[in-house]
Amino acid sequence: MPGNVAAAVASAVVPSSLCSVFRETRAWQVRESGGYADGRYQAEVQAESSRKSWEIGKLLTFAQWLALSQFFDTRNGAQKPFYWYPNIADYDPIGSYTTGRYLVRFDGALSRTYRLGRQEASLRLIEIE
Repeated sequence: MPGNVAAAVASAVVPSSLCSVFRETRAWQVRESGGYADGRYQAEVQAESSRKSWEIGKLLTFAQWLALSQFFDTRNGAQKPFYWYPNIADYDPIGSYTTGRYLVRFDGALSRTYRLGRQEASLRLIEIE
């Protein structure tokens, strides 16, 4: 049917080395209306569940940075989804283990800060439903 969008399908799993240091955020999508004179507003729920995102910052060796950079490039930045296992105990390099697995994409750019002997990488992942 014209106008239908196919569901996102992952074909890769983010490297397990990124599962060690991250900050998880949960957001509920709402649509606000109003802005009434007395300061009140109305909010309409837009989703049945919260949307998770993860901010990752980690010191990497040059080889680890190259692997992450290549992974980012093969995903075309934020265009192609992949699987993310935040809990290293659930990690599956193939992506067939469904417990603890999230379908995600990059949210924004991949950046790094040069340090002596290591690169400080920072990135953000966002859940796709």
